[in-house]
Amino acid sequence: MRRVLLPFGVALMLLTVSCSRISVVPPAGFAELKGGRSYRAISPEGMLYRVRSIKNEPQKDLSFWGDALENHLRKEGYRSSADAQSFESGDREGLYYEWILPAGNESYLYLTALIVTERTITLAEAAAPHPVFTQYRQALLDSLTSIRPRR
Repeated sequence: MRRVLLPFGVALMLLTVSCSRISVVPPAGFAELKGGRSYRAISPEGMLYRVRSIKNEPQKDLSFWGDALENHLRKEGYRSSADAQSFESGDREGLYYEWILPAGNESYLYLTALIVTERTITLAEAAAPHPVFTQYRQALLDSLTSIRPRR
């Protein structure tokens, strides 16, 4: 699963991590993990859900960062399972993507979601083998609507 999250994490390491606090309701069935700069929760099967904020530099909008994310992951070999979907998180609009990545004899599903404010980009990620991901998919989508990034 670490291999699944690595390409996007490396790309975002070029940006400075923000120490902002994020409010998130954990997905149903997940336990919150304490400590660190990001919000993290884990399922009993080991599926990690992570939400973090980075500086919006260069300052761009949701459409720009969504296109950048999509282009980067496609170049890394991820296949989109559907077009980007919008969601509401408080008074903010977000986009989420679901990706497929073959890994050995399994296919992993990878969720990425973005919420962009003037100062921050909030990124949510989760990945797991197909059966585990589908078990928690709705709980993850419900949690996305609870994210409250710092403005």
